[in-house]
Amino acid sequence: MTPTVRRIGTCTEPATVLIEGRSPIDGGLAYGALEVQVYACDRHARTARTEWVEESLTAFTAIAEPVAGRRCGDAVDVG
Repeated sequence: MTPTVRRIGTCTEPATVLIEGRSPIDGGLAYGALEVQVYACDRHARTARTEWVEESLTAFTAIAEPVAGRRCGDAVDVG
């Protein structure tokens, strides 16, 4: 099954950063299931971490290199 991509914001620059939103477990010491993947350009990477990933999730920067086929503001709900 192909995941559904939803859009956040209006920027359409090629994505260079992947932010993963993960569920906190064990009082925040370890992190659980991957819930969302959010893609951003360099200019919007900070915004993606602080605003585009839900507050209940912990944001991790997964990669900082060109992400083939994704645009800034693409979000994929995984969990």
